[in-house]
Amino acid sequence: MSEHARRRTWAGVYLLAAILVVLYLWAGYAEGWAWTGLSRRVTLWDWLEGLALPVTVGLVPLLLRHREHLGPRHHATGATVLAAFAALVVAGYLVPWAWTGFTGNTLWDWLSLALLPLVIATSTLWRPPPRWTARHGAALVVGAAVALVLVLCGYLVPWAWTGFTGNTVWDWIKLLLLPLLLPTIVLPRLLDAAENWMAPARTTDPVARSDVPGSSTG
Repeated sequence: MSEHARRRTWAGVYLLAAILVVLYLWAGYAEGWAWTGLSRRVTLWDWLEGLALPVTVGLVPLLLRHREHLGPRHHATGATVLAAFAALVVAGYLVPWAWTGFTGNTLWDWLSLALLPLVIATSTLWRPPPRWTARHGAALVVGAAVALVLVLCGYLVPWAWTGFTGNTVWDWIKLLLLPLLLPTIVLPRLLDAAENWMAPARTTDPVARSDVPGSSTG
């Protein structure tokens, strides 16, 4: 199959998938068909709970493959999308928009929902500093201090919007363990293994060509 035919095939697949999604949403929200499981009680928050982690996991192979080719345009697009979503969240709380389902969810709920997907989506872009300087140490200390103050105020004031009251140390371990281990230990090992696996394919071609009779230029 030619490259042009392959692209047309995938375009058809994407178009069919988009049509099926639209029909599914129409059947659930507009027609109220029970088999869809959708109704006006199913909010944007429910969609985020169901799709945030699978979508970000699906993006990892794409980011691993193209992470060296991401430029300012891609970063600007990501920043724009993030800013638009932040504006949507603020409006969902302040207007409030009932269809978002954001009202009533605390900071703890958002951490439970978005922390792991956000780490997975961005961890392939992280780079350790080539040389650890005082500036990096200061940034780490300031970030840790802000997080500590926020947690202490959430428990001691208490700030109800944080949702921290009632959560134990075990709850924090369950929340933070995987998001901390993934970018610091798991993913770097996977990247090293992938690069080592691909390295022989890049270096053996010249050797293989040198072994072919008549390939020497001397």
